Amino acid sequence: MTIQEVKDRWSPGMKDPQAAIDWWNSKAGAFASRDIPTAQSSLAIRLITEKQMLERGQSSLDVGCGGGRFSFALEQLGACVTGIDFSPRMIEECEKSRIARASSACFCVQDWQNIDLQALGWKNKFDLVLANMTPAVVSADSFLKLSEASRNWCLMVKPTRRSNSILDKLNSLLELEADMNSLDEALLYAFELLWLNGKKPKIEYEEQQWENSWKTEDAVEEYTLRISSSHSLSSYQKEQIKDFLHRESIDNVIKETTHTTIAAVYWQV
Repeated sequence: MTIQEVKDRWSPGMKDPQAAIDWWNSKAGAFASRDIPTAQSSLAIRLITEKQMLERGQSSLDVGCGGGRFSFALEQLGACVTGIDFSPRMIEECEKSRIARASSACFCVQDWQNIDLQALGWKNKFDLVLANMTPAVVSADSFLKLSEASRNWCLMVKPTRRSNSILDKLNSLLELEADMNSLDEALLYAFELLWLNGKKPKIEYEEQQWENSWKTEDAVEEYTLRISSSHSLSSYQKEQIKDFLHRESIDNVIKETTHTTIAAVYWQV
């Protein structure tokens, strides 16, 4: 494939941006309460440490920073950190944690897909650009921006080969194409773009299993918003989601299990 062919194939799949923002806003509190990752608990932090991607005093951009825990982890490594996310509630939680930690990290609401690096003065500004487990990188253009913002290292971590005990059943019920397929394609397209641009990307993998549970009504909101972000749902389909989850619940609780292969792609610009 040519670079243009990859760009034509790898395009944003988001159908309802506001539903996506609402979904991630709803997760802000839970994300902010998670522990700060370490080299022992995180593939991204391990690679940053092992490959010496950062030196003290250097700068890092955390794309799709969520609740800010990776931004704070990078700061603990000695970096001057900027964290961005398209969810206002996520950035609010980042600011709360920044104040509580007396952190010097900088956080702001930015949509990476539509960000203007030139206007912000972010072209080739950062020593490390990290995109860890974020939906911010959803197209060839948003992926290429990682290199454009970096002057040395880039690291993208994404889930691939993911199965979800509840979401897979819902996609089948609603006769929808699973949004998981785009995760596998993203890894292939990312490698192709880097290779065509003369880079020598490296990839490492890690197997993970996640367990989550919600009260049934919370699960209805969770899955409706999640699926709405990538598919246009009718009122009938939304009722199908609600009915399915009530049937699936045990003692008013929905439990899900996710199996996934985490892929880390890293390269120097």
